[in-house]
Amino acid sequence: MAHSIPRQKLTQADALRDLLEESYIAAVNSQGLGPDRAHRLLLNLDMILAFLHDLQEMGVDLRAERARWLEVQGAVRRHADTLRAELAPLGGLKTLRKSHEKRPSRTERWWWWLDVRARQHARGRLFKLLASIAAVLVLGVAAYWAFGKLFPVDPQVSLAYEHKINAENFLTTGDTAAAMTELELAHQAMPGELDIDCLLAVLYEHEEQSQKMEALLASLFASYEPAVVRTSLAQSYMTLGDVEKARPLARQAIADDPANPQGYLISGMIFEADGDTQQAVEAYQRAADVANQAQDFQTEAFAKIRLATLLQKARGPVPLPAQ
Repeated sequence: MAHSIPRQKLTQADALRDLLEESYIAAVNSQGLGPDRAHRLLLNLDMILAFLHDLQEMGVDLRAERARWLEVQGAVRRHADTLRAELAPLGGLKTLRKSHEKRPSRTERWWWWLDVRARQHARGRLFKLLASIAAVLVLGVAAYWAFGKLFPVDPQVSLAYEHKINAENFLTTGDTAAAMTELELAHQAMPGELDIDCLLAVLYEHEEQSQKMEALLASLFASYEPAVVRTSLAQSYMTLGDVEKARPLARQAIADDPANPQGYLISGMIFEADGDTQQAVEAYQRAADVANQAQDFQTEAFAKIRLATLLQKARGPVPLPAQ
């Protein structure tokens, strides 16, 4: 009498190896994975970690499995942005963390915190960018001081920009209220100055003084071209570290006036803050080209400085956009 061969029982080690393969495939093919399968991937990562702990205590040789585990984690890190996008219909990682039975560890179960890590990385890139801009501004202040010695300027202009510098110093320490007070004094000394009033409008929004913000913006749009106002507002948001609010303003400024190099310059700064080196290179190159055509040599020089810095820092060769 024939008998069927009994199926071999799946061991914990077998289950671990299956999960490792399934998770690696899901991570590297995360585009179009869908919210449920993306969520399942995170849960599988938890299970893999639990299996590794249990089997290690049992004395099982896990060298091959741990090597594969490193590959799986690397794949998840490389495709973190795609995974976060796939999880968006479920409310994103913030919602999933709240529904988790136990708050996941940021160190051991770091995949539940991909959104937080992305924000931290973007903030770090932005701070580096602002530091480089600050270095250029220091040189500009020195030149301005020397110029002022040779060719004295209107005392009200000097007073206004002294208050503006004070405001920027307060912003570096996070004291937006004191910065706003300094900018109001700058505005009184020199009403209608674009960069002062745009930064003041942004701070009014930050401090929830919407009526003051709207009145100031109405005055700016009545006095300047829309593209010029939007680029200055985008720059002001970048000063506060708010890349997301700067982004649509830069796009609209380019649409308003494609011949204005400042829109491309601000876009380059935004791409740089996002860590998108290729897009930043293209934006800075475009800013330099448009500035050259407009004989705006100061903007051209700054764009080329940022372009050269990016190309030097890039790990691999970053092709220049076609001329």
